[in-house]
Amino acid sequence: MVVTFLINFFVLGTAALLTARYCRLESISYRLLAGAVFFYAQIILIEIAWGVLGRLSLFTLVPSVSFIFLACLFSLRNSLSHVLNFPREIPKNKIVLFCLSVLLGFLLVKLSINLVNPPFGWDSLNYHFSFPVEWLKQGNLLNPITINDDLAPSYYPINGSLIYLWLMLPLKNVFLADVGQIPFFVISFLALYGICRRFSICRRYSLYAATLFSIIPNYFKQIEIAYVDVMVCAWFLISVYFLLTFYQSRKIKDIILFSIALGLLLGTKTLALLYSLLLVVFLILFLLKQRNVLKTSGIVFCLATSIGSICIFGGYGYIRNYVQTKNPVYPMEVRIAEKVVFHGVYDKTNYSVRVSQKDYSFDKLLFHEGLGGGVLLFLIPGLLYLPIGMVRKKIELDKLLLFLTPVFLYLLWRYCVPLANVRYLYPAMALGFVAPFYFLPDTKRVLNTVGVFVVVCIIASVSELASHGELVASLLASLILFFTLRSMLATLERAKVWQWGIIAGVLFVGLFFLNADYNRKEFKRYPAMTGYSGFWPDATQAWLWLNENTQGNTIAYVGRPVPFPLYGRNLKNNVFYVSVNKIDPVMIHYFPKSRYQWSEDFMELHKSLEAKGNYREHADYAVWFSNLKRRKVEYLFVYSLHQTKEIAFSLEDEWAKAHPEVFQVAFTNQTIHIYRVI
Repeated sequence: MVVTFLINFFVLGTAALLTARYCRLESISYRLLAGAVFFYAQIILIEIAWGVLGRLSLFTLVPSVSFIFLACLFSLRNSLSHVLNFPREIPKNKIVLFCLSVLLGFLLVKLSINLVNPPFGWDSLNYHFSFPVEWLKQGNLLNPITINDDLAPSYYPINGSLIYLWLMLPLKNVFLADVGQIPFFVISFLALYGICRRFSICRRYSLYAATLFSIIPNYFKQIEIAYVDVMVCAWFLISVYFLLTFYQSRKIKDIILFSIALGLLLGTKTLALLYSLLLVVFLILFLLKQRNVLKTSGIVFCLATSIGSICIFGGYGYIRNYVQTKNPVYPMEVRIAEKVVFHGVYDKTNYSVRVSQKDYSFDKLLFHEGLGGGVLLFLIPGLLYLPIGMVRKKIELDKLLLFLTPVFLYLLWRYCVPLANVRYLYPAMALGFVAPFYFLPDTKRVLNTVGVFVVVCIIASVSELASHGELVASLLASLILFFTLRSMLATLERAKVWQWGIIAGVLFVGLFFLNADYNRKEFKRYPAMTGYSGFWPDATQAWLWLNENTQGNTIAYVGRPVPFPLYGRNLKNNVFYVSVNKIDPVMIHYFPKSRYQWSEDFMELHKSLEAKGNYREHADYAVWFSNLKRRKVEYLFVYSLHQTKEIAFSLEDEWAKAHPEVFQVAFTNQTIHIYRVI
């Protein structure tokens, strides 16, 4: 825990110094968002640099962040006095206080739950946490563990996993990584507030917009799981904020911050490629609009700066894929007008075939996806009023594009993205709350009336944010904060440096003991939390058994793509998929003629994996067993196959059953078999 605090102190200190030096005259929203960009940009850049060199470890990260901090401290020492120079404003309006109290109350309870309990998000256990473990063990960023039954994750952009790696490296667990999205929840709030202020929307309306978006149940509950969709939303909103700022001020620092944020967005999720292209188009339009001021040289400089920053902070995964496969978005095949532009091993119809038109219906979106009352009372009416409002008010290019962005993002999601996951629409929802508050008058009577509707929306949403004991605890925390938040903020405003040191010390001691407790009870809490997490009990019991019966063993797994829990406490075990043919270790791009096809019935996928030319072709027991012995495998962990109508197991399970003299049954239940390899 000491190392965790140390490296984050250095990175945070560097970010604060850079912000104080280059952004001290800007608004508080600007400085906080710039600080967030500087903070995470350092993490991504340092990890990628050492990962490419094959020297990724604490022994290289700690000196790196220390050196950068000391260099900035020496060269920017004159900016020290501006580091904590933030205007402080204590909310007085009761509705504003109510909004902040509810958000903080529910947020703190979910934070507490995550700090005590193990992760249960599917993507987290699939690859968000599994990849950092492999990078941690190998010291490089080469293609990580092959996720059996799931072809794409090994080729995804990696910025989100790099952020989780940063939180996992010192502790050798996911105690802090499991809450790694929470800072981005705060960043999204600040960015949306800042965007509203850029449009001269009053502070109270700006806060209402940020609150209504943040309280959307579907979005708020993302705090429970370590995915990357809140990160995508945060980077998109930050990019929009600095792009708008650049349009209004034409300062080079704005284009740099925009480009870094856009690079961080691009490197977080493949979906962000579409969203990033939209913002690049906006940038070009803004540059052309300002061509008389910027001149050709200025436009070229801005574009070159943007391209360079985007490639540095977001290009790694795409460049890696292109070098290995000649396709930056491998394994997806890219076609334009039926012509193959980049060859892949499947096209998007494999996913879209499982999506029906009902998944895109407005009835489902508005009433069955947990979007909350704010979408119905503010976002939808605001977008419907948009054409009238644009006629009545003189709308400049920046406002026009921003107001239309939710529509553009929806169309991209509807017609270009093969999956109908609502979480992909978070950036659209966030920006959708700008228009209604832009057109609303800010007279005292209207402000109070709107405040009442905001309270109604929040009350309507809270029952979807939590349930049972968690809901009671969250409401109680919100109530306490409502009556104490102002006095707490006033106390913090008067706090001296040494008092802040005491607060940091208490926080450190608390996290230290929580981490120790987490380490002791992590795997016992998997079965205990099935009612809350929804994860299938068979798996949690198997993970507990494996953790209690292994001490740094080598484990081969096959079946459902959930490898992370098999690493055990403190990531003690080695886990991998073992090939059933002569190519081992295996990656799907090692098979240049492979082609995969599946539909709603996932048995087609499992059969397709074993087809000629694909990575499980020519399955042979003798070859597979030889691979197991060469890798010194001690346990074979067999999940049942993923998303099948009936419980079925892979051919490795059949082989193990047929050779009991070598594979001794160690644990079994309905969906999981564990064998000890003799």
